[in-house]
Amino acid sequence: RISWRTVRDAIENGLRKRYRRRDYSKVENIGVDELHVFRNERPSRRFITTVRDQDSKAVLDVARGKGAAALKRFERKIAPFKENIKTVSMDMASSYTSWAADFLPNATIVIDRFHVIKALNDRVDKARRKVMAMVDEKTAKQIKGNRYVFLKNRENLTPKEEKKLARAEKIKECSTLMEVHLFKERMRSIYKNAKTYADAAPLFDEWINDASASEVPELRSAARTFKRNRDGILAYWSSGGMNNAATEGFNRKTRGLLETAYGFHDYKFLRLRIFDLGERKSIKD
Repeated sequence: RISWRTVRDAIENGLRKRYRRRDYSKVENIGVDELHVFRNERPSRRFITTVRDQDSKAVLDVARGKGAAALKRFERKIAPFKENIKTVSMDMASSYTSWAADFLPNATIVIDRFHVIKALNDRVDKARRKVMAMVDEKTAKQIKGNRYVFLKNRENLTPKEEKKLARAEKIKECSTLMEVHLFKERMRSIYKNAKTYADAAPLFDEWINDASASEVPELRSAARTFKRNRDGILAYWSSGGMNNAATEGFNRKTRGLLETAYGFHDYKFLRLRIFDLGERKSIKD
């Protein structure tokens, strides 16, 4: 009987040979993202940063940590071909945008749609928690357990969920929550209906102005963040809809890989398996 350790070593050796070298010469559009993996490590070691080819979906690099420091190895590898890079898709973390501006000055920074909506959903959830903390027990019961009703895309709500949302709209204490929810859906509508930069820019700027004028702290903070990242967010349209959604889907596959927990007692093996995950034809982003 062959031991799991023997099987694991054979897999690791095979993966190491396969991914020893990567071809960066044809890479034009990359996606950078971070994933929280190691919960018991010190803060700087809890994350891994992945870089993917947005066209082929291949994993170009996997590094421990996050931010510009985690991209040093990738810098060395891509340096001879960095003039080929046209777009860099990422979230709104200043460390990544600064890195891209410094290292890839000719590339267009694209703040992906996923992270814009996620930033708003985070604020929706923050507003919901505030409501839960201030209402009486009877009202709280009407809201409790309905977190995903507020986070879910409006058009995807079931009839039962629509009724729950309608009940929340009638609760006086939920007015702030519903305002944040409305602005979230309004931003989603921009992404859904605007086809060009010329369509999106005035709608986005109007959203910023209206959110800035709101008395809701969550909306004002979102407006400041989005205004600071205006060029990158609107580049979604000028770059032809380039975004990091595929990378986010890939991260879900990575988490699924981690949940199996087979043989991932060391980071090196995990890193190789992540490279391999990007090559699997059965994985659909």
